[in-house]
Amino acid sequence: MNNLRSQHEPEVFSAVLKYASMKGEFLWAISNPVINKSYYMDITWENLRIPAKIISGMKIVGFPYLQKETYDNWISINNQSSLLNSLIKNPQVTLLSQEDWVNFAQQYDYRWYIFYTLTRPGFSQDFSQALIQITAHCPAGPPQYGSLLYLERIKDIWTVKSSYGLYSQ
Repeated sequence: MNNLRSQHEPEVFSAVLKYASMKGEFLWAISNPVINKSYYMDITWENLRIPAKIISGMKIVGFPYLQKETYDNWISINNQSSLLNSLIKNPQVTLLSQEDWVNFAQQYDYRWYIFYTLTRPGFSQDFSQALIQITAHCPAGPPQYGSLLYLERIKDIWTVKSSYGLYSQ
């Protein structure tokens, strides 16, 4: 699975960068751990698979086709942080070390930039789907958000099919 992961992981990152319109923004060069479930919400596989529900007048659409193995792979691959430099080819963003992240975020000239973090994607066994988490932070205030992205691969192209908001401020 590692050989196929190394083939598909850069493609998933590229699709996510394009989807989030991150061009010219900053990305932490270390993968983020999976969001703390108890702090934000319960992001179990069962809860993510709910097709759609209405909460406080808002329609929440889940990932009804999310395979358990994709979710499990996402959880397990993100137990430890890892460097993204070798996984993101031809980055559309500026990859920042932890030290640079802190320095840039505190500088007045970068107060309106968006600073992103990503987890590593989890894959289904047949590499037809992926699950990845993205967060965004603007030092000056909003937007602050976190989302899970569900991607599918059709032929050799990865596409974000839906997102599941974890939080938004």
